[in-house]
Amino acid sequence: MADDETAFSHRGTLVEFVAAARWSDPAEDAERIAAARRYAASLEPFAAGAYVNALTDEGETGVRRAYPEEKLARLTALKDRYDPGNVFHLNHNIPPTSRGRAY
Repeated sequence: MADDETAFSHRGTLVEFVAAARWSDPAEDAERIAAARRYAASLEPFAAGAYVNALTDEGETGVRRAYPEEKLARLTALKDRYDPGNVFHLNHNIPPTSRGRAY
């Protein structure tokens, strides 16, 4: 399937790597989250893109990694057409142009 046929990107990627961190003591939150982010940053030089369903709290940065610029422009145009009020925003949001941020 061609990359431009669906919203799913990075079809030619050889490997997908997902890491998860878990703990039970809320007092460890800051330390554990910082460690997970340091680990992710150490892998960044070897990364190319991201699978949108594996994103967590990366916000716009993660959305931009998940979708190449051309695809993001097409998805924004679809959002403009079918959801200009951004009703469906509880996801890794692609806001419509009318919301002031277009990718």
